[in-house]
Amino acid sequence: MKRFFRYLYDCRYIWIWAGFSSVIFVSVFALYGIRMEAAWYPVLLSALFGIIMVVCGYIRHEKKHRGLERIRLSGEILPDISDMLPPAGSLTEEDYQALLMKMEAAYREKKGEWDASRRDMNDYYATWVHQIKAPIAVMKVLLQQDDTPENRELSAELFRVEQYAEMALTYVRLGEGASDLMIQEYDLDTIIRKAIRKYAGQFIRRKIRLIYEGTSVRVLTDEKWLAFIIEQLLSNAVKYTSEGSVTISVDDGKRLSVTDTGIGISPQDMPRIFEKGYTGYNGRLDKKSTGIGLYLCRTAADRLGHRLTAESEPGKGSRFIVDLESYPFRAE
Repeated sequence: MKRFFRYLYDCRYIWIWAGFSSVIFVSVFALYGIRMEAAWYPVLLSALFGIIMVVCGYIRHEKKHRGLERIRLSGEILPDISDMLPPAGSLTEEDYQALLMKMEAAYREKKGEWDASRRDMNDYYATWVHQIKAPIAVMKVLLQQDDTPENRELSAELFRVEQYAEMALTYVRLGEGASDLMIQEYDLDTIIRKAIRKYAGQFIRRKIRLIYEGTSVRVLTDEKWLAFIIEQLLSNAVKYTSEGSVTISVDDGKRLSVTDTGIGISPQDMPRIFEKGYTGYNGRLDKKSTGIGLYLCRTAADRLGHRLTAESEPGKGSRFIVDLESYPFRAE
């Protein structure tokens, strides 16, 4: 009803013209001494036809509005907007449609340039990560030839370099969307143990106890991305735990928990730890935090349909929980 009254308001100048015309019509008849019945009859007939024209105009107006609303709510880039727009009903509408199509053409051109630039950047990062793996592998072999404290320290730092390179590739892949997801049922224990073996050297080097009793749970997920989340949580646990233990557990509700006895997270930082680039107090103190790891974990968890949350108490440790409860879709 609101739109109908708005339509009547848009036609206000026509109503004013009709009113003045009726007054002039009646006044002329009165001046010539013609009976008023002869004046009111054509006025009423004109009013009746006017109402019919208004209703027909409103129906046409509403049809055009629904067509434009479908275009607006589609949320997609149309192949050719000129084919989707309703026919222009006036010269002004033709001008607006011409302006809109010109803006659309400029937008498509800019978007094409941006997409090409983004693809070039993603290809560069992917190539760089794959190329950097070769010298890293060579340095690993060279450092393993002599088991000295210096070589062990260098191996640990080289492991961090490799993780940062993998994180860069992960960042690019997440930006490309979820096209490489392979959702199916996996044995959660196998994924966890692979992540533990990868970080075993870091736990041994820092003399941190790892507690994991195994699980028989099967989860609906993507193995590669879930492994990335677990590895990143283990990386943070090792980084911010100087002594004590890291515990991995899975409860009956398919909630995977990674709990450490590290320095914890301050209450003011907790609401923002999953934000991109946010390092918080501990990150600024450590001078090595990038503020990207937990952001990538949350983004990957969202893509998988999992819920990632955190609990922490400063000085006593942190607990990160990944809710792996199955969702109502069928595994491949």
